[in-house]
Amino acid sequence: MREYPEPGVYDVLHAPGTAAEVDGLQRIAARWVGAKATTWLEPACGTGRYLRVASRRGIRCIGFDRDPAMVAYARRGGDPFRVVVAEMTGFAPALGRARADFAFNLHNTIRHLPSDAAMLAHFSEMARVLRGGVYAVGLSLTRYGAEEPEEDVWEGRRGRMRVQQLVQYLPPPGRGRFERVVSHVRIERPAGVTQHDSTYDLRCYDLAQWRRLVARSPFRIVATVNGAGATIERGHVPYGIEILKVST
Repeated sequence: MREYPEPGVYDVLHAPGTAAEVDGLQRIAARWVGAKATTWLEPACGTGRYLRVASRRGIRCIGFDRDPAMVAYARRGGDPFRVVVAEMTGFAPALGRARADFAFNLHNTIRHLPSDAAMLAHFSEMARVLRGGVYAVGLSLTRYGAEEPEEDVWEGRRGRMRVQQLVQYLPPPGRGRFERVVSHVRIERPAGVTQHDSTYDLRCYDLAQWRRLVARSPFRIVATVNGAGATIERGHVPYGIEILKVST
């Protein structure tokens, strides 16, 4: 089942704070790529909320998503960025000859890839299309056996629509590799209230597993930063943005 009943619900819910997140991405791109970071790429871009803001700041943007409805929504605003339908494990042909200087994938989206093999295929494709060789990956690492179930509540409004989402995160049992995510979305419109519930899994990595995986890829880890772009010590920080650079 889809996490959201329609792309517009996703966009309303997650739009708040997007501009500040793009501020952070610009700092990351400036630090690790420099003035050459003129073209950005976002895998699994959804409704294109980051690309929309970045393109309005003069950055050339490219995105892709597996969901045709999300891609259609991203295209409808007339903003000057390109979005295509593609999977995270085989997107290079869909981009044609397009190349990017900087790529980003935030908020655990990459963990939808269900296996190490899928992740390595994704990294291989990404290395092919990155000129600048820098990929910023937002990732929560797992501490097996030391985590409790958690909840987050999100809320967004646009016009006469109000969206609330309660998300429950259930840690993997034992050394299992999948975190169960349970989502409850409530949509209030003048015509009435609807509820949309869904469940999906995210693949888990502890710090050692993540480092071993990246070591098998064309990338290397050069730093971990927070959303503002400042360097942090990974340690047991639950969420950080991993700065990956193509090995030379």
